[in-house]
Amino acid sequence: MALPLIPHSEIEPNCCGCLCEIVEDTTYFLCNECGAIVSKEDVARVVVEMESTDATCPHCGRVNSIDGFSEVYAFVCRYCGRGVAPQPAIDRA
Repeated sequence: MALPLIPHSEIEPNCCGCLCEIVEDTTYFLCNECGAIVSKEDVARVVVEMESTDATCPHCGRVNSIDGFSEVYAFVCRYCGRGVAPQPAIDRA
């Protein structure tokens, strides 16, 4: 399962990077901007507090749980891999 995008600014307000999971002998998170190492415990606290939403894929019908957003307009389905984009409005005037 894909992890949510975790902005480092949730832990360190002066950084604009995102945390990337590194799995070696131990698991930790590394900021792609400043290079800071963040513990799993700190990241877990942030993920629990993040907003999330669900979106149903129109192609396969499966529900995708998407963390870090309260609304989703476009996404790639985690199950079938197809892109889902908003449909353009039809002007019937």
